[in-house]
Amino acid sequence: MEIEETIALLKSRGYRITPQRVAILRILKDNTCHPNVEDVFRSVIKIYPNISMATVYNVMEVLEREGIVKEIAVSNVSRRYDPNVNPHGHFICRVCEKVFDVSLSNMRSLGKCIPHEFDEFAIESLEVIYRGVCKDCKDKT
Repeated sequence: MEIEETIALLKSRGYRITPQRVAILRILKDNTCHPNVEDVFRSVIKIYPNISMATVYNVMEVLEREGIVKEIAVSNVSRRYDPNVNPHGHFICRVCEKVFDVSLSNMRSLGKCIPHEFDEFAIESLEVIYRGVCKDCKDKT
């Protein structure tokens, strides 16, 4: 989604559009590094030195709630955000904790992976996460 479209969506849902929110949207736009809140904070503080970490947390929470970013649980204590909310999977390296996008285009229908006992459920999302050691970390050992 383009930044202007995202701003219009947030406005239509009653959110104020602040310069700090727009700066965070720009930082996230096409960001494939899957930043955590601290990464976003380090980037936005260069533009708005008075912004607080709490503001960044609040903006990220709003963006996730509104479906603009997707939260990825890398570990029990580390959360990353993905501005690409289109269907795709992730590979998470257990050594460096980098997150890599994984195309699902080669997989057969993911719906076939859902057990029959869930037939009566209204499933709204499915996450595909591979965990292991990335090539860089594997080459170091």
